[in-house]
Amino acid sequence: MLASYVSDPFARDGDGLAQALRAAGVDSAVADHVKRLRDRLRAARYGPRGLGDAAELAEEIEQVLRVLGAEGSIGARRPHAIVTVLLTIGIVGAQHAAPLQSQTPSAEALFEAGALRAAADSFAARAAREPRDPAHWYNLGATLYRAGADGKATAAWIRAARLAPRDPAIRRALRLLPAPDPVTEQLLRVGWATPAEWGLVAAGGWLVVWLLVAAGSRRRVGIALFGAVALGASVVGGIEWRRRDQAIAVAIADGVPVRAAPYGGASAAASVPAGGALLVGRRYGPWVEVHRADGIHGWVLGEEIAGL
Repeated sequence: MLASYVSDPFARDGDGLAQALRAAGVDSAVADHVKRLRDRLRAARYGPRGLGDAAELAEEIEQVLRVLGAEGSIGARRPHAIVTVLLTIGIVGAQHAAPLQSQTPSAEALFEAGALRAAADSFAARAAREPRDPAHWYNLGATLYRAGADGKATAAWIRAARLAPRDPAIRRALRLLPAPDPVTEQLLRVGWATPAEWGLVAAGGWLVVWLLVAAGSRRRVGIALFGAVALGASVVGGIEWRRRDQAIAVAIADGVPVRAAPYGGASAAASVPAGGALLVGRRYGPWVEVHRADGIHGWVLGEEIAGL
């Protein structure tokens, strides 16, 4: 398969594999995923633990091959999981692989085929390119939720909800992952509108008030009504802006230990479940200081949380 994309064996074997695949027309996120998957397969085949996770890797590579349209060309030569691993590493020659250059998969196709890791990589790349598009964060959260990564799905869906707070699909998705505790519910609460939308409502209300005053209107009820709307929108928008301005992160692992000091041997006074929210402070190497209103305070590994 790799040979059908990249004819140069040196390019296939080094760290430049992902770059070579992108040059051959493969989607950037898919190319990065193939490179990482190839490294994991080699580690499973030649590493000290042997083929302990071959079944899981074989299932994932079957899904990716199905999306790429190459399953039929090598399926007859795959009697069991270990052979799948060996074939993927590169034992099969280019003459046995179907032409793949014209079949670059989309994130949606990867999702439908069940290649969830590759689909998540693709949706994450889209979200990084267009972070203001709620659809990318929603799709990323749906993929992660289906993969069982509830903490990461929560973080993605909260990002989507902050961009489109009234979207019914996003609201329904968030109900699938209720907050694990009251503090998290408070930190991750998303209002009915964005701060910018509340600002527009407030500006419109104040504009109407000043127009009525300038026109010499004696309708005090109308002036009071629009003034109250403008004032209320200003207050609610300020609260929503202040809530979003906090440095908040979500635990993406189950039972993230909060340690007393930034090193692995420090005692863990508490743990936070997947999807739990934390306020983020300073950093010390790979460690992040976190705290909450319920008294949790300490250090967690940065790789175990996702910022909003």
